[in-house]
Amino acid sequence: MEIAEIKSRLTLANLLSYYSLKPDKNLRLHCPFHDDKTPSLQVYYKTHTAYCFSSNCKTHGKSMDVIDFILHKENCSKAAAIKKAIEILGSGSTVIINNNPAPVKPLVGREQFLANMFIYFRNAVHNSPPAKEYLQKRNLDFKKIEVGYNAGQFHHGARKEETLINQCLEYGLLIDKNLTARTGEKAYQPFGKWCVCFALRNAQNHITGLYFRSTLNNENAKHFYLKERSGLYPGLSQHPHKKINPNRSYYRCGNPFKQ
Repeated sequence: MEIAEIKSRLTLANLLSYYSLKPDKNLRLHCPFHDDKTPSLQVYYKTHTAYCFSSNCKTHGKSMDVIDFILHKENCSKAAAIKKAIEILGSGSTVIINNNPAPVKPLVGREQFLANMFIYFRNAVHNSPPAKEYLQKRNLDFKKIEVGYNAGQFHHGARKEETLINQCLEYGLLIDKNLTARTGEKAYQPFGKWCVCFALRNAQNHITGLYFRSTLNNENAKHFYLKERSGLYPGLSQHPHKKINPNRSYYRCGNPFKQ
């Protein structure tokens, strides 16, 4: 059996199950390769790799595939690790051979995607002291108005999957600058990172754009508008005698930070 075939059939999830290792909700676990007080081994199911962030670990600085993981877990040679991987695949245990790729989640339309992301940003405010402090200084009550916060982590952890990343790239929430993370994985630049976020709505009250305002004291980078923006914050006027073209971009009107 070729190494490429072994890697395509033996998933990281199955390997962890074989060794009775279960990551937490952030896909981290206590590293089995050193005395780990806090979970420092990050699991990446998409690429079937793992990376230990502890400098005390012998694997630190190296991204491990399933063969590497077995090598360090069994403290053996690469040849022995390959033999062990074949043994696991044919062991008759509960290991599931991944011959078929996982089904891809269906894409959603732009408005629904922005609505879903804004819900995520709104929830993030509650767990972000810097965002709440920033809003309080500007007399904006996040409990009374629709406002979110973008910490730039929306494509990490349990939320990290191909469909989300592709739609974030398509609609502008992620920017591909040919970056590589220290784990060796593909990395992206989040749009509007460390910004409070406001939804721009059309005449039907659908979210058609997002406006970001930086919480950092940066005079040259305060305001960020998502590409193909349109709509108004907090919403287009419903006055029966006021005619508004719903296709026009109104992103500068109703800006909560307008001076």
